[in-house]
Amino acid sequence: YKSKLLIFPKKSGQKGVKNGDTPKSELQNVAQNTLKEIIPIQRPALRIKARAITAEEKELSAYKKMRKARTDKKYDGAKRKKAAESAEKKD
Repeated sequence: YKSKLLIFPKKSGQKGVKNGDTPKSELQNVAQNTLKEIIPIQRPALRIKARAITAEEKELSAYKKMRKARTDKKYDGAKRKKAAESAEKKD
């Protein structure tokens, strides 16, 4: 993107030219972009085709799995601290 970018100075004259602007010699015969998009972005297809739900998926509860992961994350530090303390007591 930046290799194709040509920056025109904001003002005419020597004072209007800033560092990083494209020189006048390169701006003489530049074609103006009239497309709606400057550079089109290719986006992946997000649609997933419908399929039958498997028995394994029916047994699994997404809510319970997410809830368990959330509580595990919340109490992870306390569990590690408790394990470290119990390891110290054994030694």
